[in-house]
Amino acid sequence: MTMSSSRTGPRASRRLALPRAALLVAVLALSPFLISLGAVPAAAVDDGTLGIRPELESDFFHINLAPGAAIDANAIVSNHSAEPVTLLNYAVDGQSTPQGAFALAAQADTRTGVGAWVSLGADSITIPANSQLTVPFRLSVPENATPGDYAGGVIIESAAVQGETTSSGGDAALRLDVIQRQGVRIYLTVAGTAVSTLTHGDLGWTRGGESVTFTLPITNTGNTILYPTATLDVSGWIGATATLDFATPESILPGATLDLEATLTPAPFLQAGNAEAALSSEAGDELVGTSFVYAPWWFILVMVLALAALVFGIWRALLFVRRARRAFAQVAVSTSVPAEELAPPS
Repeated sequence: MTMSSSRTGPRASRRLALPRAALLVAVLALSPFLISLGAVPAAAVDDGTLGIRPELESDFFHINLAPGAAIDANAIVSNHSAEPVTLLNYAVDGQSTPQGAFALAAQADTRTGVGAWVSLGADSITIPANSQLTVPFRLSVPENATPGDYAGGVIIESAAVQGETTSSGGDAALRLDVIQRQGVRIYLTVAGTAVSTLTHGDLGWTRGGESVTFTLPITNTGNTILYPTATLDVSGWIGATATLDFATPESILPGATLDLEATLTPAPFLQAGNAEAALSSEAGDELVGTSFVYAPWWFILVMVLALAALVFGIWRALLFVRRARRAFAQVAVSTSVPAEELAPPS
């Protein structure tokens, strides 16, 4: 199903190693504000050691441009440590995670939007101890850019810090190298006709332990960032009746797909009824329903055995009645024979 709406004009973006003696594995140990694959926090990023923020805004860059236009802007990078630090500096696209959080893509990922349109003066920067540095960049929108909302960010990344090597048995070892990444988001709206369209799949459910999880897949097929919400009404002929809220995603970027989830806990051991999700967003409202029946395996086994016993009992009863009728019929025939036919010959 599809929900959609459209309008014309600029749209302000919303807040938006290896065999031999050792095995060396380098992984990213993320600080609370790292954004390699996780959600970026909802404010300017500063973990007390390093920070990056817009020069003129409190949290993110919010930019509106026409196709072919460009803008110069500055990010402020802070170093709160007692030593100078050299950082990689690059731009990436934004993405929605399957759980609905906003994330900035990895450096190796293909860039097609903001990450490709941002030009930085240098690939690395050095910030003196206890100071901050202004990092200028230019955002240039191509002439043929499609109207709508785009998201990305500017990343600062520290050099890998070699961790301790630990042995897990035998002659294999594990080393964790720490790389710190932080970034500031850029929300861009390219002027033109904005279309808000949200499609959804079937409402599904799974039983696990004492809970039932309902899942509603949604896809942003428009060109604007959407902020969907959804509730779930559960009604049962047998079992629970409840109203639940689906976990609310931070946003869903154009072209992204994610699953909305709601959990019924504790769920009754036996349920038969209906579930209806009410989905709302800037694209409009939609109702999605499904019926569901579940029971524990032991209950199903008991019911099958009970049904088998009932069927067997009915079969035995019918067999008894049939035999009884035959017996009564034979008695009736024998009693209806004339007496003279039974008398001995003279």
